[in-house]
Amino acid sequence: MKKILLGTSALIGAATLLSGAALAEDPKVTVGGFNTFEAGYTESDADNNLRNRAFRNNTEIHFNIAGKTGAGLNYGAEIDLQADIDGAGPTSTSGTTGGGLNARRTYGWLGGDAWGHFELGSNDGVARTMKVDAASIARATGGIDGDWTYFADVNTVTGGVGAGSAGTLTGHTNNPNFITGPRLPVEHGPATGFFNEAWGNNNKITYYTPKFSGFQLGVSYSPDLANRGQATSRLDTVASGVTARDIWEGALSYEGQWDQIGFAAAATGQTGKAVDVGGVSTLEDLNAWNVGAKVSYLGFSLAGSYGDWDDSLTTNTAGINAEADYWTVGAAYETGPFGASVTYLQSDAEITGSDNDNEFQSVSVGVDYKLAPGLTPFVEWTWYDIDTDSAAVANNEGNVVIVGSQLSF
Repeated sequence: MKKILLGTSALIGAATLLSGAALAEDPKVTVGGFNTFEAGYTESDADNNLRNRAFRNNTEIHFNIAGKTGAGLNYGAEIDLQADIDGAGPTSTSGTTGGGLNARRTYGWLGGDAWGHFELGSNDGVARTMKVDAASIARATGGIDGDWTYFADVNTVTGGVGAGSAGTLTGHTNNPNFITGPRLPVEHGPATGFFNEAWGNNNKITYYTPKFSGFQLGVSYSPDLANRGQATSRLDTVASGVTARDIWEGALSYEGQWDQIGFAAAATGQTGKAVDVGGVSTLEDLNAWNVGAKVSYLGFSLAGSYGDWDDSLTTNTAGINAEADYWTVGAAYETGPFGASVTYLQSDAEITGSDNDNEFQSVSVGVDYKLAPGLTPFVEWTWYDIDTDSAAVANNEGNVVIVGSQLSF
């Protein structure tokens, strides 16, 4: 009798879901995005044979699909297309046409008020989406985590560096070089150059719990850093470069409001196995974490964080140990359509056994003004300083000023 009752309950449950699906309306599609134009002026110690000005255009079109079954299941997808002219331009020999679309995010999702939210596809993990740091309150383009890197002059490294193929970090030997933004390794990308947006959106499954009394948990899993879009990398060894597999990200956040005082805090982390290079296990595994907090009161905000890369994905050379960390602090003010912020980052990469100590600093001041619904002009100044004891890496100090406007729709 119990088996009959269980079977009947399962049939009733399935019928309820099917009837809910039948009663559901077609998913609704909304289109949004932004267009940003930036005029940048830069000068640095490493700007030989470089002009001090450039224009940058950044355009994305976002398609958001959302539906709900009669049984209460929320579902949908997000597709964020980068709609700019191909950066290769007419002088390219790669056969590009000078125009085209590529995606920043493409993922589906499932959600329910009682059990949380799943994301399936190419999107940032919880280590980035749930973190709290000084960049969380930055105005203009994002302060220390903003667009200044597109105009700045990267330091010169003997032998050359590069981003490698998607999902592979090149240039990491026993020297993590410089952490230039408040990000953990998967989102930062190669520490041999400035951070950029080409990293972090590898294929993954992410789960967010519902919020309970202000607390929320999140976890992400990716089989491989090189699994991006339709690429299904399953290599246990690579010929060169640095990459990782079985990447887990975790986050715990809290957010609360007491009268006019707001508070937010988060702890995030990443762990994974280093992929062997040339069939030899010579790299340290991925282990990095970040903690941060933010306090707000009557338009004023203060925020800060500390992040530790440990020796993630560096060469495990005998007698040499590489460790890197960073910290941030910032303040912001907002009143009506006006906002301003100042943010600061300092990072340190110590190479014990080789007497190399690589330090990086940046200060960013940003101001923006909501001139009309969706229209926000801004001005941002960023100073950065690259300082190292290594004879193979050139020191560099520079300034970047960006004047621009963003139209969000």
